[in-house]
Amino acid sequence: MLPKPNRLPAPDIRLLLRKGKRLHNPMFQVVYGKNNLSVSRFAFIVSTKIDKRATVRNRIKRLLRESVRLLLPNVPHGFDVIFIAKTADMGNISHVKPKMEEILKKASLLPPSYS
Repeated sequence: MLPKPNRLPAPDIRLLLRKGKRLHNPMFQVVYGKNNLSVSRFAFIVSTKIDKRATVRNRIKRLLRESVRLLLPNVPHGFDVIFIAKTADMGNISHVKPKMEEILKKASLLPPSYS
C-alpha cells in the first residue's frame, strides 16, 4: 500500500489524463506531469478490457503499487504519475519492476544511473 500522501485523488486523475505527457511499453502506459507539491503522487488504472475478473485486476494493481513503493525513495518530488495496464500477463514483481524502472527513466522520473 502506498502512503496516503503518495496517492493521486480522482479529480486530479481526470485532469492529468487530459493534459499529461504519455509514454508506452508493452505492459503499461504512463501518463505524467508536474504538480506543485512536495511529494510525487501515483494512480493505477486497470480496465475491464484487460480482464473481466476483479481478482485479476486487483492483482495487477497490487503488483504495480508494490513496484512503485520500492522505487518511491528514488523518484523526485513534484510529479503526478498514472500507470494504465495494457495486459493481464504481468507475471510477478521481478518482471514488472524492471519495466517500470525503464519507463520512469525514459520519463526522467528516475536518475539514468539508477539500477
